Amino acid sequence: MSFGEISQEEIIQISNNFLLNAPPGEFLEVVTDVRGLLGNDTLLNDTAPQIFRKWNTDQMIQVQVGDHQVLITPYNEINDCEYIDPKGNCVVRYDHIRGEVTGTRPIGGELDGQIEPYRSAIGDSIANYCAEHYENGTSAAFSSRESDGSFNVTVCISSSKFNPNNFWNGRWRSVYSIVFKPNGQATISGNLKVNVHYYEDGNVQLVANANKRSQASASDPGRLAQEVGKIIAKLEQDYHNAVEASYNTMGDTTFKALRRVLPITRQKIDWNKIKNYKIGNDAASYAR
Repeated sequence: MSFGEISQEEIIQISNNFLLNAPPGEFLEVVTDVRGLLGNDTLLNDTAPQIFRKWNTDQMIQVQVGDHQVLITPYNEINDCEYIDPKGNCVVRYDHIRGEVTGTRPIGGELDGQIEPYRSAIGDSIANYCAEHYENGTSAAFSSRESDGSFNVTVCISSSKFNPNNFWNGRWRSVYSIVFKPNGQATISGNLKVNVHYYEDGNVQLVANANKRSQASASDPGRLAQEVGKIIAKLEQDYHNAVEASYNTMGDTTFKALRRVLPITRQKIDWNKIKNYKIGNDAASYAR
């Protein structure tokens, strides 16, 4: 394959875009395809650590640590290979290239003691919700401080299901930022993403993205956790219903809009005439 006048920087950018847009459960397959297109492993290897890490954290992949799963996300990232695991009270080391946990260490000062009662209560509330509504889901809650000193608890939910034997894979991701000051109002900002890829005899991909917003009382950790759990449950159920309704009507609207009902002449094709034309042309060619 020749890239003509495309610069090496442009080639790297194009290949990275392919990798970062890989469907869930198919990243390594896309890596293999891109490697084949490039024909130069050096170009891929130079940026692989950053691209592998970015894809993994953007997808909020689930990894097994002991008796539970941990999310690898931008929100619990300490450095390029360490991620806070509040449930296991440790920091997980993850190798993005090899795709495996390489070890753990005790949590040091990574958790904010003042936010911890709120983070812990919210984390437990969302874990119960996730267990009830997601067959393959994992949730986590992480804490941080805003520039004005406000508390921020970030809730992450990731659920995936891969079925390559039947040519489909999918992942749900939702992230909620809960910003508040104790005994005040909490602002909840959420982003929900669905990505499903179906590729038997074709290539169809659903990529849905929605932003949500709500408020709750932060009078105490227990009440805030209870309200946050109810709000997230409602937001996600409403979004689920909206996506389902869209699918139910898509066959009669979106898919039909992709092609004309009639040719541009507005006349139906007379297939018998076309057959006769072909027979006539064949006969004429033999006559010559």
